[in-house]
Amino acid sequence: MNVQELEKLLLLEQSGGLSPSQRRALDAELAARPEARGARAQLRALAVAIPPPAAQPAPDAAQRIAARLAQNHRTLAWKPLLAAAAALALLLGIQTFRAPSANAPATVAGLTATEEEWTDPLETDFAELEDLLLAISDESLEFTEL
Repeated sequence: MNVQELEKLLLLEQSGGLSPSQRRALDAELAARPEARGARAQLRALAVAIPPPAAQPAPDAAQRIAARLAQNHRTLAWKPLLAAAAALALLLGIQTFRAPSANAPATVAGLTATEEEWTDPLETDFAELEDLLLAISDESLEFTEL
C-alpha cells in the first residue's frame, strides 16, 4: 500500500467512513508497518488537539453549493475564448512592435528611417531643461549621459 492510500484510509477511519474491506486493509497495514502506526497516532493526537467546529453547515448547503457550481460553469464558458483572443492580441502586438533586424530599415506608420535619422522624442525636452538649469545657475553644470 502506498502512502496516499494509507493516508486516505487513516482519514476515513478518523471520520468514521471506513468500509469493512477498507478496515481489514488498514488493520493489516497497521500490523505490518510501524510507520503506519506512527502516522495513525499523530492523526489521533491532532484530532484531540483541534476541537470540532461549534457550528455545523446548513442542511441544504451541499445542494446550494452544487447549484452555484453549475451556474458558474455555465457563466465561465466564455473565458477560454477570451484567453484565446488575448493570446492572439499578444502575438499580433509582438509581431507589430518587434525590433527590426539590423539590415532592414525601421518602418513607422509607413515612413522608412535609418538608424542615423532616428531622434529621441525627449531629446529636445532634455536640452531645454538643461538650458533652463544653466540659466538659473551661476556655475555651469555638466550632464553625463547614462
